[in-house]
Amino acid sequence: MSRRKKKLAAALVASAIVWTAAASPAPVQAGNEKNRTTKVVTFASQALAGDSTKGNDELTYKVYLPKGYDKARAEGYPVLYLLHGSHGDETGWDDFWDTLDDMIESGSIDPVIAVVPSSGNSYWVDSGKFGAYESAVTQDLIAKIDEDYNTAADRSGRYLMGYSMGGYGALRYALEYPELFSAATLLSPAIQKDEPPATSGAVERGSFGDPYDPEVWTAKNYLSALESYAKQPHRVPVYIFAGDDDWNHLSEKEDLPEDAYKYNMEVQAVQLYQELHRKNLFALPFEKWEDVPGNPAELRIIDGGHDTDLWLTGFRDGLLYMLEGSESDALSPVYDAGQYAPKHKGTVTTETASLSALSADAADGSEMNYRLYLPHGYKSDNKTRYPVLYLLHGSGGTETSWDPFWPILDTMIEEKRIPPVIAVAPVTGNSYWVDSDKFGSVESAFIHDLIPLIDSSYNTMASREGRGLVGFSMGGYGALRYSLTHPELFGGATLLSPAIQDGEAPATSGAVERGSFGEPFDPERWTELGYPKALKEYAKKKLPVPMYIMTGDDDWNHLSEKEDLPEDAHKYNMEAQAVSLYEQLHRSNLFALPFEKWEDVPGSPAELRIVNGGHDMDVWASGFEQGLPYLFANGLQSATAGFKDMEKHWAKAAVDSLVMKGIAAGRTDDEFAPDADITRAEFTVMLAHALGLSVEAGAEPPFADVDGSDWYAEAISAAEAAGIVTGDGDGKFRPGEPITREEIAALGERALDRLSEGTSSAGGGPTAAFTDAGRISGWAQDAVRRLTAEAIMEGYPDGSFGPGRHATRAQSAVIISRLIARFE
Repeated sequence: MSRRKKKLAAALVASAIVWTAAASPAPVQAGNEKNRTTKVVTFASQALAGDSTKGNDELTYKVYLPKGYDKARAEGYPVLYLLHGSHGDETGWDDFWDTLDDMIESGSIDPVIAVVPSSGNSYWVDSGKFGAYESAVTQDLIAKIDEDYNTAADRSGRYLMGYSMGGYGALRYALEYPELFSAATLLSPAIQKDEPPATSGAVERGSFGDPYDPEVWTAKNYLSALESYAKQPHRVPVYIFAGDDDWNHLSEKEDLPEDAYKYNMEVQAVQLYQELHRKNLFALPFEKWEDVPGNPAELRIIDGGHDTDLWLTGFRDGLLYMLEGSESDALSPVYDAGQYAPKHKGTVTTETASLSALSADAADGSEMNYRLYLPHGYKSDNKTRYPVLYLLHGSGGTETSWDPFWPILDTMIEEKRIPPVIAVAPVTGNSYWVDSDKFGSVESAFIHDLIPLIDSSYNTMASREGRGLVGFSMGGYGALRYSLTHPELFGGATLLSPAIQDGEAPATSGAVERGSFGEPFDPERWTELGYPKALKEYAKKKLPVPMYIMTGDDDWNHLSEKEDLPEDAHKYNMEAQAVSLYEQLHRSNLFALPFEKWEDVPGSPAELRIVNGGHDMDVWASGFEQGLPYLFANGLQSATAGFKDMEKHWAKAAVDSLVMKGIAAGRTDDEFAPDADITRAEFTVMLAHALGLSVEAGAEPPFADVDGSDWYAEAISAAEAAGIVTGDGDGKFRPGEPITREEIAALGERALDRLSEGTSSAGGGPTAAFTDAGRISGWAQDAVRRLTAEAIMEGYPDGSFGPGRHATRAQSAVIISRLIARFE
């Protein structure tokens, strides 16, 4: 940057500078000494002195000077103007200094000066109640900073950022004074495209008239500012950042209408983004189907509320955007097929099913092809029951539509981010996943024929908790529809760039052109099958289906279709439709449940994410990876062994895990017998399988009471060869006798040694901590001490260890699960 000191002396008056103690001492220390300097300054502002507010002639600000600040450096420092929220002051950004220090120290950004002016509840505008704060900042403060510090004193060196009320101010200044600022970041901006809610600070606090004057609001609102902004040559890139759980106006209950969620910050953020970036704001020429030449802007919606935790993320990534750095991968994902290289892969085959619903309709053909994914280790003859993911493709889908996702699924299972699953990807072309004359009774075939066929043919859990839906584009429409109309069948859904519409479909969309809703298109049929109507029936059933909704901010822009659609065609865009769905689904009181004023509104469980990206795998791969863990964390169940006596048992997770891995088995097909004593043979078999021990087939068993034909013979031989078991000293193993807890401790210690290859110590606390420590055999003392110290075994609630007590099958499963987890 060039260093041009613009003094703007005419805008300055002789200033009385007051140095006061900052909220954080200067220089500030945070962990390691950062050597930043923060100072609080109060000076006489000409704008405040000249307004109609008496006794408020001074402006206070805090200045942040980076480590190594050099007032004589040849290149002036860029300046970051930080605008606080309601009831804020110059300390309003103190929680952000550590992040700013770290970004500068790491080289993520070059050193900057930061300035935090104080303006109370002013909304950063000139007003009769609070004073001329807009003029004070844009005229006096900027001139003062450029006068007193080594700044890059032109628009290329000035940046704006504001949270909440400060987001309103940062947007206003960017649009009204583009000659002063080069970029802006808005964190949960308290903006409204139209009239603000009656309970908002904009109405209640007097910045827009006291009493509130809607004409003053309109004159100062961003829609009015956009008109003049569009006519001048400067472009101010804007980074818009909000949380999906930001302040929900509907929680104010009787003060606002039932659709008060329309005021929510994530809704307003999306609407602003449409006005700035997705419309042809500057009326520039562009070819049909090309990108619409809007103002530079980015939109991000992440998990979070109206708080500092959320804003710290936006602060970091907003700075990177404004200062031309690279955003974090989470907010700007890039699909790289090479990053998915699992060691173990599931099997993927193409299957064909004859479905009665298709046979009965007027369309040709009764068969439906589907891709079937079975996870690594799947065996049709064991008791493991797997959840099923039904994957719905987009327009023109084929058998290969989900092929890029199989390595992702393999990797997620291998890394244990999700449990093993079966996946089924039906192929239905351009059907929109509904019953139609043109494509056949696809929905009926899916719901009534395909799901029962899968449940009868494979080891599925066969319950709503064992079924999830994932769909991209047109498949997102199908996944949403099936979730809302058949919530008794599905436990969760992930919608990736869903091709949905709240209202009429755009004339150029596949919904209109391809015949799924009538040929020619029948708007009544579209309305009948649309999600707004389905939501009403869903609300009556009160069976919530958690949904994870993700789309890109640069998803398909319908306005690029030009003459085929109206000028407000951006309303059809997927990010606009995603937030509309999210508001109705999660941010409204969909199930009409009671809640107290100011409490969270009890909507249907859902998450909304809007990241950098378009209608492609960059967004969908990331959404797939985030959406599946969300489903399993919110109702979708992991694979289960399917034993009737384990359904509510405390050891269910451990038993399920061991059965899935082929380590454990039931006593019968239907029962595990968790509370029965486990025999020495049963425990040894489980332990040998867990350790992956084996011997050559036909090897002679080392114990007199173990015959080579016994089902446990090979495992016992392998465990003896590995030094895990030793028998009872008289050449016998006693395979059918119950094993004691201290015997398990001894075997467990030897297993630890093998797993750790001798690197683990044998330390631990004293066995005297147990009330029956005196009854622990001397040969088991170290083993008990070690396994309890490493939390692999534990005592009973009465303080005893029970060394001679028989171990149960459930206890043994948990102990072996912990042994495995210790080294995974």
